[in-house]
Amino acid sequence: MIDLLLRLLARLLPPLARERYLEEWRADAAGAAEAGLPRRDVVLGALVLSATLDRALPAHSGEPRFLRPRRLARRGLGLLTATSVVLIGFSLTAGGIVPENAPEGVVAATRAVGGLVVALALLAGVVGVAHLIGAARSAETRTARVSLLLAVVGPLTVVLGTLLPGAPWWLTLLGFVIVLAGLATGLAVIGGTRPVALEHRVPTRRQRVPVAVAGAALMLAVIVLGSIDLLVWNPLAKVPGTELSTIYALMAERDGFSLQPTLVALVVWVVFWTVPTLLITALAVHRAGGPLTPRRLAIAMLALVGAAIFCRFFTGFGIGMSIADTFYTSGGDGSVVSAALAIVGQLSFAAAAILLGWAPRVVVRPAESAVAA
Repeated sequence: MIDLLLRLLARLLPPLARERYLEEWRADAAGAAEAGLPRRDVVLGALVLSATLDRALPAHSGEPRFLRPRRLARRGLGLLTATSVVLIGFSLTAGGIVPENAPEGVVAATRAVGGLVVALALLAGVVGVAHLIGAARSAETRTARVSLLLAVVGPLTVVLGTLLPGAPWWLTLLGFVIVLAGLATGLAVIGGTRPVALEHRVPTRRQRVPVAVAGAALMLAVIVLGSIDLLVWNPLAKVPGTELSTIYALMAERDGFSLQPTLVALVVWVVFWTVPTLLITALAVHRAGGPLTPRRLAIAMLALVGAAIFCRFFTGFGIGMSIADTFYTSGGDGSVVSAALAIVGQLSFAAAAILLGWAPRVVVRPAESAVAA
């Protein structure tokens, strides 16, 4: 049990310090009885060390001191951006799209998934705040610390303004202003005058192709399901018990609706998001796609998927308003597919933001003398 606790505490240390301190702790635990000390004191000492260790020391982190706050800030901002994306989507859809005229089990499952996504987003925000606090603690300038403080306070204000019942309308706006101020001054932290050392990788075609194909398949699924939902499933969900042909006929008769503009907008939407996806996939397959690492491919594909789902709203705006005016329903989406696509879009944007912040870095192992010191 003691060894398990020591190994867990060692996992909290920077990578270059884990093995060295774990060896010392194990030696101390083995000799504790001979020295007349309880073994739990070794665990308490390890706990204190893991909490007070200078993690920015190059011998522990494997990177110069000035890089640590910038790396932590970049990761923290990526996590907070993911949180903001989900909360903004949650707010714009008034708590998430709830399928209309669907079985109670489907409605309950949709709400449960939406609640889980929001909970995960809030957890990501907490981890992001922890990263920014760590960056502020290790930052060397007052400007950097102020910018990171703003980057922490801003998202918290947005969360309170979005989720707190009865919160004034200006609270969310104030939060975004604080976030923008933090991002503007945070250039001193993330930008800096010296470049951040990143791991230079040239992936093989075998590494690139699966990510590119998976991204293209996801986009294809969004395009196909989104198109069918826009023209078929969503109208049927909004006007249950009525045939699709009757729905379109009544829309044309009562509201003067014409399907042609919607079809044109739908074709534009399909082409606009399919072409760049296929180009990226082709480049990943080609030998010239060396700069496209799996991480970069994932960022590009997820961002395209999220943007395509977001822009689908504008594509279906005309038909949605015509359904609302003809049958006196709400103008929002009401099908199960619409609810699922909204969640997929938010998660895609959030994942792209996290991957963008989590750039791989070069770990420079210090010299033996530095470790010994």
